[in-house]
Amino acid sequence: MSAWLNPLREQFTSLRAWWVARAPRERRFLTVLAAFLGCALLAQGLWSAHTARARLHRQMPQLKQQAEVLQRQAGEVRQLLAQPVGPAAQEGPALLAAATLVARNTGLALAPAQLQLEGARQIHVRANLPFDRWLEWVAQLQRDARLRLVSCRIDGVEGTGDLPGMVRVDASFALPEPS
Repeated sequence: MSAWLNPLREQFTSLRAWWVARAPRERRFLTVLAAFLGCALLAQGLWSAHTARARLHRQMPQLKQQAEVLQRQAGEVRQLLAQPVGPAAQEGPALLAAATLVARNTGLALAPAQLQLEGARQIHVRANLPFDRWLEWVAQLQRDARLRLVSCRIDGVEGTGDLPGMVRVDASFALPEPS
């Protein structure tokens, strides 16, 4: 135990010798300087704590709102997980018919050339459509027909002054891979 204490004793002895060698006026100055630095560090620590507390106090309403949103979303996830799994996804011509029916339900009238089957589990659409109806259709395809948007290119359509919001859509949808 004294092996690690010896270097400390030597340091203390040399520090004490250094202190005794200082003039009384210099010792007083160093004491006042050390007291001033200690007070300054204490004041800085108190100020930092006060600033951090004030910042957290300002953030509390936003953090509470985020917590409420997360709790609500967690409840929605639990509800979705508790729901029974819907009917099996349709393939082939039945998939095309389901996509056409969903399009009609959202107010889109797609010609057969605009909506085509590509393989048994994928459809492709190429048409000029109102953007808001397009978004509704995509949402319903994902929810009702279990089709997922695989690729999509949307361009604005020029010269449709009486039909604002028209876009040219080139998109592919596919059923998720069976597990």
